[in-house]
Amino acid sequence: MRAGDLLRTALAALALHRLRAALSVLGIVIGVAAVVATISLVSGATAQMKARIAGLGIRTITINVFPTAIQSAAAARTLTQELTDRLAAAEHVSLVVPIAQSRGSVSLGTQSRDLSLLGVTPDYLHLFDKFYPLAGRFIHELDAGQKIAVLGANVARDLFPLDDPVGQVLTVELAGQKVPFRVVGVMVARGTIGNQTLDDYVYVPLSTLQGLTGSRQFTTYIAQAVDAESVEKAAAAIEGVLAATFAAVTAQAQATPTAVFGQRGTAAFFAAGRTSRLSPYSVTVQKAVIETYEESVRTMTLILGSVAAISLLVGGIGIMNIMLVSVVERTREIGIRMAVGARRRDIRNQFLAEALVICLLGGLLGLGVGWLSAWLGSLFGRWPFVIRGYPALVAVGFSALVGLGFGLYPAVRASRLDPVEALRYE
Repeated sequence: MRAGDLLRTALAALALHRLRAALSVLGIVIGVAAVVATISLVSGATAQMKARIAGLGIRTITINVFPTAIQSAAAARTLTQELTDRLAAAEHVSLVVPIAQSRGSVSLGTQSRDLSLLGVTPDYLHLFDKFYPLAGRFIHELDAGQKIAVLGANVARDLFPLDDPVGQVLTVELAGQKVPFRVVGVMVARGTIGNQTLDDYVYVPLSTLQGLTGSRQFTTYIAQAVDAESVEKAAAAIEGVLAATFAAVTAQAQATPTAVFGQRGTAAFFAAGRTSRLSPYSVTVQKAVIETYEESVRTMTLILGSVAAISLLVGGIGIMNIMLVSVVERTREIGIRMAVGARRRDIRNQFLAEALVICLLGGLLGLGVGWLSAWLGSLFGRWPFVIRGYPALVAVGFSALVGLGFGLYPAVRASRLDPVEALRYE
């Protein structure tokens, strides 16, 4: 039989049992829709998260130093502008910005909330992509020592839901004192990375925060590589500077511990060295974070897609059951077809065509249902709606293979019926 004849015969046979065919198609629709929707939703969420992580700066390198590993006296001598200059002079590094951080509370009339204050320099603005003042301005070099503040998007929204924050005066309670800060700008919203909300910060001049807290130490630095290809090299150079710096601190402490750290500081320093094997610093490459996240997402997508594909197998089992029932019901029809000249392969191909039509129809409908579900999910989750053509084709192709695989046994069974016994079947 020609392909056109097989298709017409298959559609006519399925039309005789519409409810049964519809239920068979539904099983495939659910399976394909689950696969397509899962992959599309994960892809949308991944695209949003990658954009947020990339917004932190693909060339940025975060350096955290743990003062407890070298104790306060050593930290006072090490975590200074001198270390900042050393890091900035490292190979493949174009910029290093030291950051001072402190917790405080801000009040405006009856409004009050806890927040994190970041003491930064004007160069902080140049570290990140798509990070700019939405209103007003950012910190300027002439603001050194001044009590001015730039609000993150969430802080501005919470304290000034209806008013323009620029020009307003906030009272910040910090280090046991209440300090008035004049708002000079509001930053664009950046969103959330993991459990870190990037819009809950208040940015103040670095020298201002140091003057209020009385600490000249820096425990966090953000460096920027000269280009995206040099990030790993820059990170290695930074680790070399840090290793040399802290090796010198350790050697100095061992040579003249009391003179450098004081009696109590010496005891604490060597106690920390005996009880902890942790490095006194960490260097995190933003590009590596993105790559690690992508690898995790690929694994998660594979797992979720595999779980969703199980429903396709369930739908295939349903098709096999329906086709076996159909063979039994149409035994006499098969006998008549064989009696008038139909070959065994014609009978087999006819039942395979019916199974294939069910799966292809279910696959196409499942494609539409899956994309619609993914679109609704993206609206609810507020992430981009992403259509992946390759997974969709794989899902539809897999549904066709399911139809052929689970329809083969009933088709072969139908083709092996004895014509005489089939004609006598009631």
